[in-house]
Amino acid sequence: MLKTRLKLTSIVLIAALSCAVILSGLLPVLSESVLYGDVSMLGDGKNISYANTFSELYANGINSAAWREGMVSGNGVNGVVVQGSPYNDTHIYQNIYFIMPSPEPRYTPDEVGDELHDARQAVINFDDSWDVNGRFRTFNYSFHPSHRLRLSQTKHLYRNYIRYTNYATAELGVKYTDVKGTWERVTFTSREDNVTITKLTESSKGAKLNLTLSIDDNSTMPNFGRGDEANMLYKKLVDEDCNYIAEVAHYPNYENSELKNGGYVGLTQIVTVGGTKERIELKASRDAQCVSANYGVQIKNASEVYLITVSDRTYDMGEYADFSAKQSYQLLDSLYAHTDSVVQKYTENGSFSYQKALAPHALKHGAAFNAVSFEVGGDGLSSLSNEKLLKKQRASKEIEGDFIERAYAQGRYNQLCCGGSMAPRLYGMWTGEWNPGWRSIYTMDANVNLQVSGMNTGNVYEAGIGFIKFILRQVPDWEDNASKVYGMVDAIQVPVNTDGDRAMMVEYDKWYPFEYWNAGASWLLTPIYEFWQCYGNVTVDYNGESLDLERDILLPLLNKQANFWDQLCTPEYYTDVSGKACYQAGKTELSEGERYLIIPSYSPENHPLGYTSTITANATMDISAAREGLNMTIVMENVVKADGYEERIAKWTTLLSRLPEYKYDETGALCEWAMSEYQENNEHRHISHLYPAWPAYETQTDAELREACNVAIDNRNRLNKGKDDTASHGWVHKALVGARLKNADATAFALHTLVSSKIYFTSLMTDHNIDRRLGVYCTDTGIGMVGIIDEMLLYSNTGVIEALPAIPTEWTTGSITGLRARTNAEVDVWWTQNEVRVTVKSDKAQNIKVSVYGSSSVEASFEEGETKVFSFER
Repeated sequence: MLKTRLKLTSIVLIAALSCAVILSGLLPVLSESVLYGDVSMLGDGKNISYANTFSELYANGINSAAWREGMVSGNGVNGVVVQGSPYNDTHIYQNIYFIMPSPEPRYTPDEVGDELHDARQAVINFDDSWDVNGRFRTFNYSFHPSHRLRLSQTKHLYRNYIRYTNYATAELGVKYTDVKGTWERVTFTSREDNVTITKLTESSKGAKLNLTLSIDDNSTMPNFGRGDEANMLYKKLVDEDCNYIAEVAHYPNYENSELKNGGYVGLTQIVTVGGTKERIELKASRDAQCVSANYGVQIKNASEVYLITVSDRTYDMGEYADFSAKQSYQLLDSLYAHTDSVVQKYTENGSFSYQKALAPHALKHGAAFNAVSFEVGGDGLSSLSNEKLLKKQRASKEIEGDFIERAYAQGRYNQLCCGGSMAPRLYGMWTGEWNPGWRSIYTMDANVNLQVSGMNTGNVYEAGIGFIKFILRQVPDWEDNASKVYGMVDAIQVPVNTDGDRAMMVEYDKWYPFEYWNAGASWLLTPIYEFWQCYGNVTVDYNGESLDLERDILLPLLNKQANFWDQLCTPEYYTDVSGKACYQAGKTELSEGERYLIIPSYSPENHPLGYTSTITANATMDISAAREGLNMTIVMENVVKADGYEERIAKWTTLLSRLPEYKYDETGALCEWAMSEYQENNEHRHISHLYPAWPAYETQTDAELREACNVAIDNRNRLNKGKDDTASHGWVHKALVGARLKNADATAFALHTLVSSKIYFTSLMTDHNIDRRLGVYCTDTGIGMVGIIDEMLLYSNTGVIEALPAIPTEWTTGSITGLRARTNAEVDVWWTQNEVRVTVKSDKAQNIKVSVYGSSSVEASFEEGETKVFSFER
């Protein structure tokens, strides 16, 4: 349906313009150059992504699902989706923290601990009928948008249309020409002032601005009323002087919700130069939840209009029963005070200066975005529109250089926009719908992990800091989970999902037994460990404290995850010398040749062939996560050297030696479960069993394991083809694994599957599925692209830098500069068909082995801050 509507928009536009052009006598037939603008309209066009089509969202709700075609800006907290309609535009404002409360419980159930023995006994006796005592899965809160602001103007016939994203400034622009001249408006979300600013100016011919600002009914956005938002209340407000237009909302008053008395405000301050502003009453809202008149603002004959917007939430919106009659709102007043302070800050000689407001933000955002540059030999068509690049890529059997450059830039841009305070949600930080797919939560057994895969090596420092804060917010719930699920002390257990506020263990049942997903803490701490590898020890400001990354964050959290593995493993459940799974009640220690059995275990979201339950034992993911987690802990113990560290290292080393060994099937592939009693099931989208290759590093020093992972990828691709293979996270995961395995063919196959599919919108944002079959927005591919490209072009670990480990054969020339290596160094790589040049700047004194995959290597010694250049034959 989305594709059809987009085509219809273009067809109607082309037809109208054809009439206009013929009637005016400008041209006998419509020329594409008349209809569409190009990048030359935007200066040098550097760091620009642009489209020549748009999808209008109508005030009656028609076509509202096409918000996914909108372009985005953000600063990690506030953001916006801009559709780009010339005369009927919509700005959908965002706050990454916005979640809609529900009556579902906000605590890990007490009974979950009592079920552990039953779960283990079911697994050891191969009873796949145990149903978690009929448990009904409950859910986290759902992400939701702020207000949808409509900018309505009189329509004319237009030409030279273009909408664009400036990656270096986070500006979103719309530009077109009609009978009154050329018009342009620009929008950005400021990293400096935490507001979104839009500038509208008179036309090139001096025609003034005449428009109406209104807030659409929430029901005009998809899925409104299908969830708990049906029980909220909201108002549309405009003050008498038309200083602002705002949406003020009170959340449902569910008795046990921390947001019982909470709500949110989205406020847009309106600043005009010349002309008039008038508050007008529009047609009454159709929403039962709207308990106010429907006010808008009519602007006439202004030469400039500025919209300064901010959204925030509160836990104290007052009593739900009092909201309808309430006349004042503390949060509304504080947000207006904030936007007005921004206006005053950048006002000179009585006029607000957009450029002065942009400058400090652009300095911060631009420095971060421009830290890395990626070019690969294309055919000089990087100035093409997104539509043409997509068409070209979808028709190609190769990964086109000009498309992949823009997709990589878009990924870095998305990651930066989402970074600084949290991690990217399933939807990044944007939604134009209520009750988004999977509630746009943070899914931590794949989606979050894929989206942060490139933040460290990709030199997006702000994203790394935001991720650390995202983790720290969850730790109290993680500790409670480990205590309640397993009865553990001083340990942490990560749930599969969090809504950003809470991370308790509630989303589990027989089919999705997430309470027994054990690998989470190790996987979620790996990006923080890699941040430390890339940048060294830093100070993180969190909740008013300055935390030392090594001593206050990494070491205590790594020890808590090590405690988890230590207390999960019990001698009562073990494999004997023949590999058979055994249970012996009261057994207190392992005998020689025996190994711990990791039980219960869960390999998302798969189960052995012929075995219906996903509650299993010895998931390969768990084994590898335990190994990697314990090894990270040992490294950090040696770095910090806190009291008792030698005893703890000895303890973790012993535990490592008693973990299960991997299992290989008859094809030589690494098995998903290290259990001789299970059969492999390759008809599945997840590849969690390839954890030893990525995110772990075991395959770098184990040739047999590396080959077994390569065979496992091939088996999964071959046996799952056409069955369960449309989810983008599966292909992103395969590409990351392939790159870490230095398997260029497997990586290119996965990457080409993604980029040649329908997954990209014309905004270069992405869907959840390569065929869009679910209609779910998702930034797994959009942001995960950064990690894929980084890993293809540079492998690194402590003391090791290896260039071009998984480069496609068609990328004969190119460069990537500014990457961070996981050995506290910055790396630039240039290559041609015959030569590779690697520049390394080390931020500490160290020895590094520098090489090009398949070529020679150099052992180099660096002083702190020293830069060296290495040339290799290719």
